[in-house]
Amino acid sequence: MIKIGDITSFITCPRLAYFRIHEKREYVSEYHAVREIFLSIRKGYDHEWAFERFSTLYPDFRDVFISASSKFRYSEDLDKIKPKEWEVFFESKKLGIRGVVDEITEDGRYLVVMLSRGGEDFTFKERMRLTAISAISGLKEGYVYYAYDGLLLSFRDSRKDRYNMLKILEKLRRIEKGFLPEGKKGERCNLCEFKEVCEAKPETFASRFF
Repeated sequence: MIKIGDITSFITCPRLAYFRIHEKREYVSEYHAVREIFLSIRKGYDHEWAFERFSTLYPDFRDVFISASSKFRYSEDLDKIKPKEWEVFFESKKLGIRGVVDEITEDGRYLVVMLSRGGEDFTFKERMRLTAISAISGLKEGYVYYAYDGLLLSFRDSRKDRYNMLKILEKLRRIEKGFLPEGKKGERCNLCEFKEVCEAKPETFASRFF
């Protein structure tokens, strides 16, 4: 079963998706901390409770939380949206995707938290993540809260988004079965947690036609 996070990993680099699917290493970033802060506040708690949750789940990454907490901004626009459920798990056996949605609202939409706005419009990676959420939840519209910007936006997917998501899913199924794709070379490679194991696996002729 493919996770929503595998879709965004694939867009960053197909090989990153491969290693996260098959290597099963723990990966903790500021996003994990921001999500704990967001959920704690939305549930009526505070940063202290968010820190307790985070440090219990990820005891070796407290510095990550401190960094994320210093950048987090809460917008009063969130108070206009009434939550119904939090951390809701969805799964689509037809599509073979599963994932957890941060919040379901009383007006029948989903709400997810992200870090910062990348441009005037949603990026391709964001659109694919949100389209996957719509696909597994059955909710056609949603909200995105950019926690470092204090910005709340609405999203609705399109037929083009769904088509692109399906194409990515087809490739991820091949990766899930063991196909090693060609990687994206760039500056991110130097920061990748799989740099050494990736360099030890040379590209194949078949990977060029993925």
